[in-house]
Amino acid sequence: MTTTIAALPDHNRTTDPLWQRLFHSYGHVVTPLRYAGWVTDIETAGGEFHIRADLGDGTELIIASEHSLPADPTEVNGWTAVRQDAQDPSKHTVLYDSTPNGPQRHHGNSLIPLLVRVDALDVPRRAPRLIVSASHLAPYGACHNQTGGIEGAATAIARFWEWSQRLMDYEGYRRVWQRPESGYPLALFENVGHIYTLRVTRSDD
Repeated sequence: MTTTIAALPDHNRTTDPLWQRLFHSYGHVVTPLRYAGWVTDIETAGGEFHIRADLGDGTELIIASEHSLPADPTEVNGWTAVRQDAQDPSKHTVLYDSTPNGPQRHHGNSLIPLLVRVDALDVPRRAPRLIVSASHLAPYGACHNQTGGIEGAATAIARFWEWSQRLMDYEGYRRVWQRPESGYPLALFENVGHIYTLRVTRSDD
């Protein structure tokens, strides 16, 4: 199966415990950007943290919060996204700001609106658009299917993550299996005999 997930960053910080912790903690932001086809990193210079994605055209996407990203993602009070020249950061454009004083503050720390904006970027190579869908199988045999709309890669992967979290945090499901990153996300959830299958597939549009 061919996917658009980008490789991991190639530097010696990938073995650093702090980098690893932040990369994992912000996986719900990093992974959608990687499925959009961009090598995505966590920058930790000077004790300030932000997410950086290489857009492949000499520019990069910088995602932070009101200032630096907090070590704990639950403390994020909004997102900022800036596209800047990789060699000259003074050449930049603010794409999104949902921090308390930003123009998109009504979205707060919601991830989907941020990634909808990111998916709309004019970039040299655009990842295939994706669809998130689910199947619910009840213990008595009834099956119910749900299918979302066609979305940009980053938005769809973030929606898969948010749907997964809702199943586990609010509906009592536990994840029993998830496909590794070698393919588009696919996961199985179980709750007292109810089976929920959540998947991301490539759109044919």
